[in-house]
This record gives sequence, C-alpha cells and structure tokens, in this order.
Amino acid sequence: MTLLAISVFLTYYFHAVLMLGTVFSHFFYVPIILTALWWEKRSVLVALFLGGLVVVSSLLYRPDILTLNDYGRALMFVLIALVVASLSGQLKRREREVEKERDLVRHYLDVAGGLFVVINADHTIRLINRRGCELLGYCEEELLGKDWFATVVPEAYQKARREIFDAAIASGTAYPDPRESPVVTRSGEELILAWQDTVLTGNDGRPVGIIGSGSDITGRIRVEGELRAAHEEANLYLDIMVHDINNANAVALGYTDLLTDMLEGKEREMTLKLRGGVNRSIEIIQNVSTLRRLRSSETVTRPVDLDAVIRAGIAHHPDAGIIYEGRPVEVMADDLLAEVFANLIGNAEKFGNPGVEVVIRVEESDGAVEVSVEDTGPGVPDTVKPLLFTRFVRGTNRGSGKGLGLYITRMLISRYGGRIRVEDRVPGHPEEGAAFRFTLPRPDRPWEPQPAVNPVAVTPRP
Repeated sequence: MTLLAISVFLTYYFHAVLMLGTVFSHFFYVPIILTALWWEKRSVLVALFLGGLVVVSSLLYRPDILTLNDYGRALMFVLIALVVASLSGQLKRREREVEKERDLVRHYLDVAGGLFVVINADHTIRLINRRGCELLGYCEEELLGKDWFATVVPEAYQKARREIFDAAIASGTAYPDPRESPVVTRSGEELILAWQDTVLTGNDGRPVGIIGSGSDITGRIRVEGELRAAHEEANLYLDIMVHDINNANAVALGYTDLLTDMLEGKEREMTLKLRGGVNRSIEIIQNVSTLRRLRSSETVTRPVDLDAVIRAGIAHHPDAGIIYEGRPVEVMADDLLAEVFANLIGNAEKFGNPGVEVVIRVEESDGAVEVSVEDTGPGVPDTVKPLLFTRFVRGTNRGSGKGLGLYITRMLISRYGGRIRVEDRVPGHPEEGAAFRFTLPRPDRPWEPQPAVNPVAVTPRP
C-alpha cells in the first residue's frame, strides 16, 4: 500500500504541481513486480490501477498533452504484470515440487532402519534422518549445521575420519566397501556402525558433500567377541584334553607292546586287541585335531612336492604292500595333504584282507594332477559308494574306524580345489577292490575351491 501511495503522489506531483506532461513511471514497476512475485495474477489489478491513474491524471490536469504513449505505458504495466506473474507461478510450482520431493525423501529416510546423514564439504551436517537422531540422542535442530566429526566421532578417530572424508571430496570417489566406524552418542556411549559413503555432487558435477549411511552393529560385535573368547577357551580345554589323552595313549601303547612280547597264545591275542583299541583312540584324536585345523584356518595353498608327501605316507606303513613309481610333480596344497594319504593307505591296510596290495598312481592332465589309490581288498558295494564320504559312514566289512577318515579326506581335497570319487578297481566287480581317485591343481592353474559334495562313481555291472 505504501508503494501505491507513493505512485499516486508522484503522479499528482508531476501533473498538478510541476505541470509536466510526463510522469516518472519507472517507479511504478516496483509495486507491480513485487505484487506479481507475492500474489501472482493479483498484480494485474495493481497494473490496471496504476495505468488508469496515469491516464486519468493526464485527462484531469494536462488533457492537452495526452498521447498514445500514456495509453501504451498503461498497457505495458499490464503486460509486465502478466509476464512476471506467470514466471512467479512457475517458480512457485517448481519450489512446491522440490519441497514435495524433499519431504518424500525425508520420509523415506525417516522410515529407514539405519542412520542417514548428508555432510557438507566443510564437515557440517546438512540433513540427518529421524533414526540417526534417535541413535545419537540428539534433536535434529541440535545437529544441523554442526561439525559432524567434532560432534559424533570419538576424539581418537576424528583426525583419521576427516582425512578419509577430505580425500573422498577431493577425488570425487568415496571408500568403496562398508567399514566399521565408531560414533559417540550424546550420553557418551560409543557405538559401532557398519558405515558406507556416497559422494554428493552439485549441478556442475563437483563434489559438494557426502551421504553417509550406517547401521548399528554394536551388539553383533559384542556377541562376536564373546563367541571368539568362548571359542578360544574351548580350544584351550580341547588342547589340554588332546595332550593328556595322547600322553595316556602313548603310555598304554608302550605297555601293550611289552605285554605282546611277553605273552603267547590267547593272552597275546587279547593283548593285540587291546593294542588295536589304543590305536583307534589315537586315530580318533588325530582326526579331531585335523578337523579343528580345517574349521579354524583359512585355505592358503602353496606348491607342495607330491612325491615327497606320498613317500612319507608310505614310510608310515612299512608292513603294507604298496606299489608306487615315483615321479616329481608339484600340486597346490598345504601341510594337511599328508592326511589324505594317511587315511587312504590306512583304510586299505585296515579293511583289506591279509596280503592286501596297494597301488598308487600319479598322472597329469588338463592342468591338474590325478592321483589314484587302488587296493585289492574287499572293495566298496555300490549301495555304499554314494555315502562313503559322509561322516560316520563305513563300508560293510569288519574292521575298526569311526567313519571320519574319508570325510576328512573329502574336505581336504575340496579345500585344495579338487574332487574325489570312489570306483571299482576292476569295473563292474566291486568285490575285487576299490580305487579312490582324486584331482589336485597344479601351481600354474588358478586355485578354485570346490563344493564339498558327496562324490559318486558307480560302475554299472554288465
């Protein structure tokens, strides 16, 4: 209203007081444009009023100099009002759309289960969702505009986190993988978040900030730590038990050997059975120790001299009839490879008939090494083959064993990236002996772990 009053005064002053034919009408655009920006099309009424004011004032005070310019000026007021009102309307509609989109994004962020925060390039907080405020114990107004690192990052981590942030802004690339990031709440409690960053760019493509997202994994980290401590404690007890049992077995085995040499007849036969029981106990402890190593360690393979491993395995069975033509070849494995041959040769000797013969062959093909351990024992029936490499499954023949040896063998071969199967030594005649065949990768072949599936190799009978 003040601007309109000034416009009326200027018109009267120029026409009535100064008796001039022209009015300083440039000032009239100010109320027209402001009205158009604020009330859009209502500015047309203001333009009509001011245009009419100029024309009517000229008719009243200077009708002798009224020209088409005065009518044109009045029309220009209306056109300016329409144009500015139209632009103002478009701008306001766009602002409403942006606000709607922003509210929608904020709604999505608020219903999200994790913390979401937008951090400006100067480390200040531009936006944070409701879950983030709840997690940190602040109101949104208390966080907006504050330095993120100084407010919620523990002091010991602030320098490193700032450097990571600044490096991401400078390069335009955030740290690619999720990481554990500590934060401190308003109450001083320290939480661990699974954190990931995304660089936020402006219209010119330059980084202007970072969108950070994090989920609270403090409870999971605590439980994992407790489980790790419990696992270490259980391993300690198991180590003590294994050590004590091995000592007891060694003493028992020594005395049974003495008794075997001293006794004869039925008493000696009973002593040999006792010795077999002690050996079974030693075997079980060895299998348990191997399983522990398999479960607790990662697979790190290296080139291993296969010939040396086989010869060492044969040396542990001096009474077995083993045929092996050595050849120098390396495979990708680790120190547990010896357990494979200990189990396969041991099974052939244990379950075979007196005078059983074992043949070990090594062949190279297609970037892999295939090893076969064949025996002339009672063989493996077709019905047992599919289950032979599972836990606590044995063949149908008499003999000792708890069914762990072949299960461990399968796990080891799969760990090295190979496969194992059981076949008939003579195709179609399982009673004439078994042939265990497995592959091992060569050092020049990429290592690929294989799933530990139950291998089946049943030869149809004619």
